[in-house]
Amino acid sequence: MAGPTIRRVQLGIELRRLREAAGMSRPEAAAAVKTSKSRLAAIELGRNVVSFSELVVLLRDHYHGTEEQLATLEEIREEASQRGWWSTYGLPESISGYVGLETDASEVRTVELETVPGLLQTEEYARALYLAADRLSPKEVARRVAARMQRQARLSGDNLLTLTAYISQAALERCANQPSVAAGQLARLVDRAQWSNVTIRVVPFSAGVHAGHSGPFSVLSFAELLPDIAYYEYAVGGHLVDDESVVGQLDRLLGKLGDIALGRDESLEMITELAQRM
Repeated sequence: MAGPTIRRVQLGIELRRLREAAGMSRPEAAAAVKTSKSRLAAIELGRNVVSFSELVVLLRDHYHGTEEQLATLEEIREEASQRGWWSTYGLPESISGYVGLETDASEVRTVELETVPGLLQTEEYARALYLAADRLSPKEVARRVAARMQRQARLSGDNLLTLTAYISQAALERCANQPSVAAGQLARLVDRAQWSNVTIRVVPFSAGVHAGHSGPFSVLSFAELLPDIAYYEYAVGGHLVDDESVVGQLDRLLGKLGDIALGRDESLEMITELAQRM
């Protein structure tokens, strides 16, 4: 069964489709259920969950929905209202939304050139990054690190996530210059790079200026559940993007990085050489 974040997005997409098919504007639909335009927008974007009474009014009175559609959407709504495992870690919404989608994704392609991607970090490396940012309390750092480690469960077990991670040579060299975390982190990368569902591609110094310098992002795929969704990450959070044109642009950017990055075997060789220095 898909998790609550996926269900919220699916529900929002279907409600938006039904509204548009009925010829209603978002302000008109919001007024029909006595809610704000911003809340209805959040519902249609999968960031909030419609109430049962709102769902009934919209489908029966305005969207020309059938009783079968209502029953199906109510089932999805109930699943969307559940709490995911990540809710116990108190993550901000800008992060929890991504984690919820990642939990159900079939594939993640990520570009994090300045640091090792979260799905490949050791506990010590992750903690060092949070402490270096000097923004969070010790308790919050502990929660964030624990959540990041829990996310990595998707890389093993029955429901394997396929991961392609682009890392810069600079991030690896920077890691190697931090003795307290380097040995463990580089050893982790050497190990994970040999997993069948993990591909690590190093962008070498020789690549020069390239498209990856625009900042960290990920593109998540969901098999048949949803269209691809992108996530932009920044210092204090991030935001999800489902606009097809934007996701398409990032897809092409990933293709360009694939053209300049070292291959899987060459990347493993570089990481292994750095690890052997420790």
